Amino acid sequence: CFLFLGLGLGSCIALEDYAPGGGDVRETIALDFGQRVFDHASTNCIDEQLAFGLEYTLLREDGAFGYEFGIHNHNERKDIPVTGRTRVDGWELTAGLRREFPIEGSDITPYVGLGVSMYTVERQNEVVGFPEGHDSGPGVYGRVGARMRVSDAMFIGLDVRLIQEEFLKEGRYDLDGDVVSFVLGWSL
Repeated sequence: CFLFLGLGLGSCIALEDYAPGGGDVRETIALDFGQRVFDHASTNCIDEQLAFGLEYTLLREDGAFGYEFGIHNHNERKDIPVTGRTRVDGWELTAGLRREFPIEGSDITPYVGLGVSMYTVERQNEVVGFPEGHDSGPGVYGRVGARMRVSDAMFIGLDVRLIQEEFLKEGRYDLDGDVVSFVLGWSL
């Protein structure tokens, strides 16, 4: 996963030429910390998981939209009476379009995004004989959020990402859900 993210970010230099608009290019990198909540108890009793991620964005100051790329993890370990100690661990690679709506005279910038993802998830049980499994595939996401500049190079924010990952194929687990995150980021 990290190799693909590195290769993708390395090619972002060429993306600069394709970012719409004529203003200066703005790049950011951000860490997301939050919680993933599944629409259904699809991972069998583990329906809320800690989530974290790393995201890169590239936009032009006066452009209609920009690009966003990320890698995200969600995981949880929980004692479940029937299966014992159960662990669910998932990863996502995301790529999409982002539109920001700067508010003149304010340090707050709302944004929306839409993109695609590739996910993988694995479930392990302590008790033998209960189904374990692995699932992977494509998905889509939409997001809304806002960031607030706290210095020339640093910002904080809140982000909500709505995820649909099971409509394209019948997977073992229903992974549709939401991720609500606190964001800490830096301008490059």
